[in-house]
Amino acid sequence: MLKSALTSGVVSKIAALALKPQLMQLKKKMDYAEYGGAALFGLRAPVIKAHGSSDAHAIFHAVRQARDMVANEVVQTVKQSIAEITK
Repeated sequence: MLKSALTSGVVSKIAALALKPQLMQLKKKMDYAEYGGAALFGLRAPVIKAHGSSDAHAIFHAVRQARDMVANEVVQTVKQSIAEITK
């Protein structure tokens, strides 16, 4: 839909060319494979839910995301924050 809008005319094509770097950044930010999956909270350990059709690139990023959650003690931080709120 966006591609057809940006290639529909001469003015649109010129605008698309000017916006190309920003559009590529947006594409990368919206690519599920770059993030690996969604973190599930409320569990005792990090769980990353990946898309069913994830390729090796996406799985790599999902594993990296879980590793980062462990390294940054995300589960413990969430537990402590909830405990402080519910006091």
